[in-house]
Parts: sequence; C-alpha cells; structure tokens
Amino acid sequence: MTSPYTRSLPPLTDLPAPRRLPDEATHLTPPGEIIAESKGAIRTRLLRIFWAPALVILGLWYLLLVLYVLGASPTFWFLSLLSALAEPAFLRATLIDLGFTSTGLGSAFLLVPAAATLLSLALVPLAPSVIAGLQPRRFLSERQFQRAVATRVTTVLMLPPLLVVIALPVAVLLGVPQPWTGLGAGPLSSLCLAILTLQLAWVLVRRTVTAPKLLGVTDAEALRTTARIGRDPQERREAAKQVLVQDRRHLPPSPGSEAASAAFTPRGAVITLALLSWASLTWVIPAAAGLGWVIFGITDMVTVIVGFTTMDLVDAGSSLPIVQLLLALPVAAVMLLGLALAPGTAMMLSPGQRDQVTDQRTYEDWSHRARVNPWEARVVGLTGWITAGWGLLGATMFAVLLQVVQVATALSWVWIVAGALVLVPLLGLAAASAMRRGLRDLLYGPAGDYVRRESPYALVAPDIGTRADRAKDPAVRAALRKRLQAAGGDHTLEIFDLDAAGERLWVDDSEPGAKDTAVRAADLSRGTLPDFGGEGSAFTGGGQANGGRASGDYTPPGHGIPDSVTGLREL
Repeated sequence: MTSPYTRSLPPLTDLPAPRRLPDEATHLTPPGEIIAESKGAIRTRLLRIFWAPALVILGLWYLLLVLYVLGASPTFWFLSLLSALAEPAFLRATLIDLGFTSTGLGSAFLLVPAAATLLSLALVPLAPSVIAGLQPRRFLSERQFQRAVATRVTTVLMLPPLLVVIALPVAVLLGVPQPWTGLGAGPLSSLCLAILTLQLAWVLVRRTVTAPKLLGVTDAEALRTTARIGRDPQERREAAKQVLVQDRRHLPPSPGSEAASAAFTPRGAVITLALLSWASLTWVIPAAAGLGWVIFGITDMVTVIVGFTTMDLVDAGSSLPIVQLLLALPVAAVMLLGLALAPGTAMMLSPGQRDQVTDQRTYEDWSHRARVNPWEARVVGLTGWITAGWGLLGATMFAVLLQVVQVATALSWVWIVAGALVLVPLLGLAAASAMRRGLRDLLYGPAGDYVRRESPYALVAPDIGTRADRAKDPAVRAALRKRLQAAGGDHTLEIFDLDAAGERLWVDDSEPGAKDTAVRAADLSRGTLPDFGGEGSAFTGGGQANGGRASGDYTPPGHGIPDSVTGLREL
C-alpha cells in the first residue's frame, strides 16, 4: 500500500455508472478457498479462548448487579454506609427499606454473575453460524472483514447482558415486583452507568475474539505492514491487493442513474437511520449516558436531602412522567423523518460542486478525498449541519409542547438545555461521520456488489459439513472445472488433475494417513513424488525401519519405488 501523496494519479471524472457483479454461489465455493474446516472447528477455537471474554463478561455482570442494588437510591446508600460506620444497624435498616435482604444479596452475588456468564457460554454454538456466511472478497479491506467477524461474535456473546439492560426499565414500567418501584432519579442514573459499562465491556470482548484468533488468518495490521515494507516484491504486491481494493462506487453518482435518487427511497431512509444509529454509538450515546449519570445523580441527591425534611426517603416518584413520554413520541417521529431525508437534502443543495471534482476515486484518507472531491465533502458537511438542525428543532418543539401542556419540570428543562448544547452538536458530528463511511452504501448498496477484493479465501466456513465433505460434491468439482475453462489460457493439466482427484480434491491434514495418500503441490514443487504405498505409507508401517516393514518380513529383490523425480531419472 502506497500513499496517494507519493505519486501523481491521473484524474478520473465523468465515470459511467458502476457495473453490478453477479452474486457468487457460496455453496459451490471450492474447499481450498474456505478459511475454516467447518463450523465445529470455529466453535472449538472459540471455546478454547472463551476464558478471556468470560472474565470480561463475569466482571460486567458483577458491575451490573452492584448498579442494580445501588440504583434504588445511590445517595441513600452512600449516606447509610456512612451512618453504618457508627451504627451497623443503619445498614440493615436500609436493606429492608429498599426491598433487599442480606441472604438474598449474598446468594445473588454468589450465583447470578456466574450463571449469567454461562448463558454467554451457551450461546457459543451460535457464533459460527453468524460468521460462516461472510465472504472476505466482498469487503473493501481486510480490516473491515476482520472487524465484521469480531463484531458479530461479540454481539452473540454480549446478547444476555444487553437484553437484561433493555428489559429492566420495561419491567419496571410494567410493574413487575422488584426493589425498583419506579424509574426515579436513582434507577435512571444507574441505567446510564450500565450503558457506559456495556460499551466498555463490548470493546474489551471484541478485542479478545479477533479474527486471527478465531480463524487463524493473518492480522490485518501485519498484512498492511507486509504490503508497505515487505522484503519480497511479489509478496508485497500480493499483500497490497489483499489489504485494500479500490471502490467502484464513485461519487457523485451519474445523473439520471438509480443511485442519484436512492437517498429519497424507503430503503435509503432506513439505511440512513441505520448508519446514523451506528455512528451514534460512538458519538452520542457515551455523552448522553455520562450526562444522564450526572444529572440524575444530582437529582437523586436533591431528592434524598429534601426527603429528610418530609420523612419520605423511599418513594421518590418517577423522573420520567408518562405525559412527557407521550409528548416526546410525535417529536421523535418528526425528527426521524427529517434525519432520514438529510443526505438527500444535502445532495440537492450541492449541484455546484459537481464540476469541481477532480478525482472520483475513493481514498482512505478523508482529507485527501475531500480535496479532490468537493461534492462529497459538501454533502457530508451539509448532512451534519442538517441533522444538527433537526435535533435543535426537535428540542425546541418539545420545549414548546411542555409549556403548552404545562407539564414542564426543572429536570426536563435541564435536559433540553443540555441536549441543545451538547447532544445536538454531537448528533451532527455523528451524521457527518456516518456519511464519510456510508454514503456509498446509501446510494449504491454494499461494495461487494460492484467489486471483489483479491483474497485467497472466498468464504469463512461451509454452511453444511466440512471442507472435505464439500470436496466430495460433484457440483463443486464441476463449478471449479468451469471456472478454469472460463479463465482462459492452458489449464489442461489442472483440469486433468481435478478430474483425477475425485473425492481427494481436498484432504485435511488432520485426517489419518493424509500425507500418505494425497498428492501435495508443495511436495511436487520440491521434486517429491507420492509413495503409492512405498516408504512412508500407512500400508508399510509408516516408514519404519527396514523400509517400513517389520523385522523378519520378506523383502523382494529389485528396485524400490522411487520417491523423487531424481530417483525416477536414475532408473
């Protein structure tokens, strides 16, 4: 990989609409282009390294349990612990007042985290099915492919704690009996901390289930290093082709093409919201959760202090009145509609930059891409501004509705001001980040529909059986033969070897006798012929003393079977 600054590239403009490539039949992928032997092999690898994510998930469950216990009223717990230093009876009274018992808490801390971690272990068999169908060649870079593998496996393992955090406030609103009697300031502050904890645990778990550990492939960064400073020129060129491929989905799209109006279609609206939601996990959600913890924590502190004067320290009421939630629904609907149409609106406002584009190719470095493609830079920037504008409009509409209905509270005004000053700008940055990475996905669809990256592998794992089982499929051999014939050039010898191999098209090294019965390309390149039952064969004792024969066996006279090309010439 060389930087685009190191050499001048001829500009490419006025490109025609990219040609969509036909879909590849993954059930006909030859075994030599499949990474893992089977889904079972991936599951075995994941079980071997499960101890690392299990430790992270176990710690996460302990933190979530602590937050659940303290969430009834963090300030009340803190003051009770201080009082317990002088009089231990205060702590016992606090447990009873908040709906807990010492026996119940002891059993919960002893059993719940371990049992919940076992739920993630029970989901391990689902992980291979989630990544088996991934096609590495459909990803623009090796890094994207490996991140997709790690993200999908992490999603499976983190599913139990994620569902629990989502279901807990729903259960509280439905009135399920539990220590949390409502969504007061204390429970909401604990939920905000739980969201931050989930995100941190997600990052840690994803680092423990990387693609090199699960699939045994070369790390993307190591491959990039080889592509840049590798000693062998041929190896460096092959690594560069595997690291990154040029995106065929050029911007701006050709006038009158399907991509030019894709942003205003229902599919485009859904993709826009999906891209914005994914970017918000990095830009908006951590800030919102941090603000929630601070705001609700201060609210809980004020509530407890005021409760000392009213002698009502347990029932603090809900910090989310149902009327405010109902008023937020139409405002959220209007905002989502505006956010979904933001990229299309930005494209309509950027016709003047189309003639200023000097190169429509896609570069990894955003500053370089923005310099040669002002149209894309303007669309990305306008999308961020329009999104932030819709966010500010939503906050204003919500404030007006609260005033009209007269249900505004001090807490709601704090959230409106904090949202307008902090969350709205971050929402705009999230939209710009989403368009930098996903504008082509929005207009054209997946990159793999238009280009295939050069990679030694086309599939992660067979959907059914193993690679050896797939080699026995006549349809797979017929598809490989057809591919060789369509490739052009003289492939007569390869086709002959393919037909002669039959069910031995693919041999797993772990199979007994694999080295004795399989013709290996590496052996042939070194001048070593197969033994055909001679020395080294399982039929003659595996190459033991006396030519692989037991002591006392009769050895016929004459020449032995040559084991190399040189030996064959000497006969």
